[in-house]
Order: sequence, then structure tokens, then C-alpha cells
Amino acid sequence: MTAANPGSLVTLVRRGQRPACVLLPGSGGGLSPYLRLARHLGKTHNVYGVVPTGMLPGEVPEETIAEMVAAARRALDNGGIRPDLVFGWSFGGIIAWELSHDLAADGPAPQVVIVDSSLLPRRATAAEDHEIRARILAQLGPLAKPDLIDRVLRIFAAQVLALRDYRTEHRYDGRVLLQMCTPWDTEAADAAVRRWKELAGDLTLGTLDADHYEVFEPDQLPQLLSAIDDFSRTTE
Repeated sequence: MTAANPGSLVTLVRRGQRPACVLLPGSGGGLSPYLRLARHLGKTHNVYGVVPTGMLPGEVPEETIAEMVAAARRALDNGGIRPDLVFGWSFGGIIAWELSHDLAADGPAPQVVIVDSSLLPRRATAAEDHEIRARILAQLGPLAKPDLIDRVLRIFAAQVLALRDYRTEHRYDGRVLLQMCTPWDTEAADAAVRRWKELAGDLTLGTLDADHYEVFEPDQLPQLLSAIDDFSRTTE
């Protein structure tokens, strides 16, 4: 993994001139959950991850989804990257959706893979936010420096605020793979799926026998990789 500069990308896998894939991080902005996924996608794509503004010292996170999407687009443009595949999990699914809509406005529509995400307004409780913060800190590990922890938590706080005001009517006619985690047949998940169906013109829907936070673990990840491979093969 190469180091990133403000407004740029992290290169996860790159081998010559190949199609590009960009990964949009979930809550807190960390890319570590995606490393095994990146190795698999790197068999056919050059893989990049977005570094959210605020991750580096002195940066202030954006306050709205629109600003976060614009920052991701600048990162791609600055790197000369036009992705064929855009991936987002959880919070990253929202950014992936809006970024792909933006890309399709002035070029080919990329394929989009979204995992366990919702385009509906977020109605989280303080207890849910506390659990997410705890999981984010666990991903950082016990040796994380206090200044890094502070930056990551500021990014998460900005994301929470951005989701409170987020509304979208953006339709997308490119190919979309939506994978919902188990259990997905709750009232909130059903409503999220209905909204994806309303806005996605070419949607493939599937489910994963995995918890939201375990989907990238070694024993759970193969089912997601298989779904992505099957989705990609339909275009060959």
C-alpha cells in the first residue's frame, strides 16, 4: 500500500494498464477491512481506496455527503483514474452511489457494488453510534496513536451529521449489485431495498449469510467474492 497525499488515493493493487476499481470506505474512513477484498479484485483490476478528508493531520472533514462525494471525485481526477468498478460498504455505499451518478454524467457509467447500505435518512440511536465507534477503534488496534484516534472519530462524527440531512433522488441506470447482510428482512432493511429498487435501473439483489461487521472476515468473505465474480461475468 502506498502512502496518500491530501485529496488523492491509496493504491492497493496496481499492475500495468488494467481497468480501475475504487473502494469507498465505511464509517470512520478506514480501508483496513477492504484489504482481502482488494487482493481478490486486484487479479483483474488496479485497485484504489479513497482517503477521506480529515485522515491526515491538519485536515478538516467535509460536513455534507455532497462535499464528500466531490472530494472523492477530485481524488480520482487528480490521480487520472476513471473507474470501471466502484465499491462501497455501509456508509461507503452512499458515497459509491453518488460518485457513480456523478461519473455517469460525463462518461461511461461504472459498475457499482454496494454491501449492506441504505439511501434512506439515518435514524440511529446514541447506543448504535457508541457501538460503531467501539468497532472503529477496535479496527485501529491497541497501538493506535491518540492523534490518529482523534482524527478518525472526527471523521465519524462528520459522517453522522452528514447522514442526518442526506436525501437523494438520483437515479442510476448503470449496473448495480446490492448485497444485503443477514438478517436483512427487517423493516428498515426492507425499506432500504425498496428504495434501491426505485432508484437503480439495473439492479441485481442478493443476500450474504454474514453479519454487517463480519462480511470481510476470512470465513465470510468468499460468498461476497463469488457474488462479485458472478456479477462481473455477466458482462463478458
